[in-house]
Amino acid sequence: MVLSGKLTKKLVESLGAGRHGDGDGLYLVVDPSGTRRWIARVIVKGQRNKKGAPLRTALGLGGADIVTINQARERALEYRRMAKQGLNSRFNRMPFWRINLPTRRWSTFRPISFDSSVMRGRP
Repeated sequence: MVLSGKLTKKLVESLGAGRHGDGDGLYLVVDPSGTRRWIARVIVKGQRNKKGAPLRTALGLGGADIVTINQARERALEYRRMAKQGLNSRFNRMPFWRINLPTRRWSTFRPISFDSSVMRGRP
């Protein structure tokens, strides 16, 4: 599916500091230092903030140097779909450090240190 918005690749590279909307809750945030990052603002179905208004959640999609505009649009669409189902993707996704963890147990110094042949320098 082809997703489109207001921003183009050239605009992403040349816009000044501020928050620039692409449409459907996708924004390019440009810091005064020139750092660019994508965020998606979604309203989560059924969740309310302390004042009783619908809960708006801003989700970071990655830096513009790594995440292309089309990738950002696809990720924003995915987060909007989750929000429509009532899932807050900020709390319902797996943390990045738990994805693809090695299942193998790594040897440590302890088993080697108590091996007498290693301690004596013998093969």
